[in-house]
Amino acid sequence: MGPWHAMLCALLLLCGGAAARLGEGRFVQRGVGAGQPTTANCTWATIDQPLDHTGGAAGTFKQRYCVYDKYWAPARSRGFGSAPAAAPGPIFFYTGNESPVGVYINNTGLMWTLAEDMGALIVFAEHRYEGESVPRLHGVEYCMSYATTSQALMDYAALIRQLQAQHGTQSPVIAFGGSYGGMLAGWMRYKYPEVIAGAIAASAPVNGLAPVLGASNLPNTSQAISRGVSAFGGATDTCFNNLLAAWPAIKALEKAPKGLELLSKAAKRCGRLVAAQELIDWAQAVWFYMAEGNFPFPSTYVSTAVGSEDIPLPAWPMRAACSKGLNTDYGLRFTGNLSTVNFTVHLEPLEVDVVWEKLYSNAAGLTPDQIQQSRVLELVSAVTEAAGVWYNITGDVTCYSGLNEKPRKNAAKPTAAEDAALPAAAPVCGICPECVDCPPCPLCNRSAALKTCTFEDREEYPNAFCWNPVVCNEDVTLVNTVVHGVGGDMYWPPNVPANYTMETVAGPDRVVDNPTCTASLEAQGLFGTPTKGDNWAHWLTAYYASGAVLKTTNVVWSNGALDPWSGGGVYPVHGGILGPVVQNISESSASLVIPLGAHHLDLFFPSDQDPPDVQQVRQIEASYIRSWASQHYDKLGQ
Repeated sequence: MGPWHAMLCALLLLCGGAAARLGEGRFVQRGVGAGQPTTANCTWATIDQPLDHTGGAAGTFKQRYCVYDKYWAPARSRGFGSAPAAAPGPIFFYTGNESPVGVYINNTGLMWTLAEDMGALIVFAEHRYEGESVPRLHGVEYCMSYATTSQALMDYAALIRQLQAQHGTQSPVIAFGGSYGGMLAGWMRYKYPEVIAGAIAASAPVNGLAPVLGASNLPNTSQAISRGVSAFGGATDTCFNNLLAAWPAIKALEKAPKGLELLSKAAKRCGRLVAAQELIDWAQAVWFYMAEGNFPFPSTYVSTAVGSEDIPLPAWPMRAACSKGLNTDYGLRFTGNLSTVNFTVHLEPLEVDVVWEKLYSNAAGLTPDQIQQSRVLELVSAVTEAAGVWYNITGDVTCYSGLNEKPRKNAAKPTAAEDAALPAAAPVCGICPECVDCPPCPLCNRSAALKTCTFEDREEYPNAFCWNPVVCNEDVTLVNTVVHGVGGDMYWPPNVPANYTMETVAGPDRVVDNPTCTASLEAQGLFGTPTKGDNWAHWLTAYYASGAVLKTTNVVWSNGALDPWSGGGVYPVHGGILGPVVQNISESSASLVIPLGAHHLDLFFPSDQDPPDVQQVRQIEASYIRSWASQHYDKLGQ
């Protein structure tokens, strides 16, 4: 599994694996007081949706959605003066992600608070193949071919049209979404501008695709994570420096007398380390997840969805991790050039020279007493305690056994591979959505052999049941999370060569053999995903005009500077995540930056712990929504 596909699990709060679905009521934002709206406020309904909107397959399924109408009021009574006299307020529509929709109902406070102010109808739609919106699978030919972003957006458009007809209204519809849901919200405004008047697309990494990201932006994710352990993110630069020094120091100790034994003890291993890299991999794996959940309040939003415990991460978990000893001055000193990964770590008497991925040190000549004197083992203990903010979230772990403690992950698409000789198969393209300027869609590469799904239908499905098929079926290959250790971040060693290019990371720019997508699903009796894939996502890029995303009107693209996924966010040509809070794209669209924001912090319920910058962003989002809705009402009155 490629490194970015491992990170895709954290996207978006997925990774259900084979585990049973967790109760939706458990995903409730902490610390916002009694009376917070939840799934208990929903009026639940379903709509019959075609399995295939393109007409290539028969059958329907029931898509679940939540409606809350207690705030819905006449538009004029809420400040929309140009609305027709009888027109009701706007419709706020959440474009469901890759989990049961209750997760988003319980946490998307921005919709609830703005709906009350603007007199809006609230609708949360569940993504197909999630929660209670999973089609019948057993006995269906190519049952997983219909888990796609394009089919999901057709579902949402059909639902909106039905709701408008049911209520006899043409009220403006504002889409909301975070992460993958944010991608869907932004894409929906582009594909269905006649249905969606505007979109709040929070932490939506639509620019993480290889054709639009650019090689110079590949380190953005690791740099965003690293900001959370620096003074920028409210921690300390000492914490950043200690982490950067720890990795080569740990590797160097492998060559020291009794080095692995000393490392094992300092790192609270249940057994003896086999290699220093094992400890480095284990300790580095958690920072992405803690960065996603680096909220100013305790939260289970990431720990429950990506991990397995319904226990909240602490407020500001990156700062909490730094406080476990990484803010301590261990006498560390750097010489050389950190930005080019050509430097020396000095922890007297230990010295470690780093030249990109290569390492030279005097550790082999040091005695155990000298190693103790260097304080490097204290540093290793601090790194271990910091990682324990995630690994020991329960507070009852006394020793660590290694890689089995990593947050669980679904397999997704493999890394790019060289072409393999495959038997010629006639493309089956009947279910591809119309796209005149697109290359053949990925589903043209599903097996030509008729394959009827044998998977036994069930009452409950794991979270993110749709995700692997979505990624495979449309090549949702986000490469912005791949590169680290190339200077400007806290990681070492670099995971790419010094002269890396986009081709180094994404692989060959052509369709390649991709058996992993089908293997894990077919083993469960689930058929219909492609046997080949395009890691450059040319079809997806063309279908959603990703190269021209800045031309899409009436979209707010918001990102937090501490969020790993900000590396694939949308910014104006001369803007970026370190730019000002408001970066105008056009008169009706903008990129908003939350300097102390983690993963779509702006979508959560307001909290007393919120930094001022997210409060400002929510106010700006409200003003854009009012403007878009007013423009829509203006047209209705003409």
